Amino acid sequence: MVRQAHHESVNHKLHRYCWFLTVSTFALLVAGGLVTSTGSGLSVPDWPLSYGRFFPPMIGGIRFEHTHRVLAGFVGVLTFILVILLSCFEKRRWVRLFGLLALASVAAQAVLGGMTVIHLLPMALSVMHACLGQTFFALVVLLTLFTSREWQESCPTAVSNDVRQSVQRLFAAASFFVYAQLVLGALIRHGEGRGVPYHLVAAFLIIFHLLLVTLKISKDPAVQSKLLKPVIFLGFLAIVQIFAGLGAFLFTQILPKTDMPGKWKVFFATFHQTNGALILALVFLLTLRSFRLFQEKGAALHQSHPHSSALAFKQQLYESRI
Repeated sequence: MVRQAHHESVNHKLHRYCWFLTVSTFALLVAGGLVTSTGSGLSVPDWPLSYGRFFPPMIGGIRFEHTHRVLAGFVGVLTFILVILLSCFEKRRWVRLFGLLALASVAAQAVLGGMTVIHLLPMALSVMHACLGQTFFALVVLLTLFTSREWQESCPTAVSNDVRQSVQRLFAAASFFVYAQLVLGALIRHGEGRGVPYHLVAAFLIIFHLLLVTLKISKDPAVQSKLLKPVIFLGFLAIVQIFAGLGAFLFTQILPKTDMPGKWKVFFATFHQTNGALILALVFLLTLRSFRLFQEKGAALHQSHPHSSALAFKQQLYESRI
């Protein structure tokens, strides 16, 4: 009993640490967005140091670029510590491997960032850097989900096979569409605004797809109770994203040479990017939750048998150790 209480306490602290890493990574995304929005990407021409120093004069665009680098180093250290914590306290092997994937991602992101500066912001590297940054944020959010009590203690709800597969496929498709939209947005942001009409059309298609997801979820009470509210919130973020994108387009493409204050350009462009990262992470999270929370009714009936329930318990005990 004491050992179990200690284990739960460690899991809770590990989950809180993942939350701290998530918030820190989001701050890093904001800092990176400010670097691009203010045109400060080449304000520090060398890497990994800044003008050959650890702490250069924080003037002009240097303060944005160097702050971004400091936060990136901080997040990298936090991720390395997380991998150590997972190796010491996490019993599930696949979660430990997922932590290593996050560490590899943040390391690759740092190298990409340095190469982007050294090679004077080539479009291909800039787009890869932008996409990998948001991918890493999604990975950290998923680690926070995996270490949560809800994920570890949730019991799958029995639903019809058609409903389960339909919901899971819709969420998987939503994940693909949102990530493709991320790539398209990065191409526009680092490619002088080309391709905006396609980006806007894709945004409305994603809204329509999320509406289909919402309608499908609403038809089954069991699915509705688990996923409807977060899906509605996801739809809200998607609508906000469209207006933020219109604001970014207005101040970066239509009014770039007017006397309109530059702070609005920076605000809308950065907000559009970071809100997109939230949408990506949330749709990934909901996709995995849809696979975690539901199972076929036939499987539930099979597990209700006394002998099969004992077998299921042994299977769960085994899976908790891998």
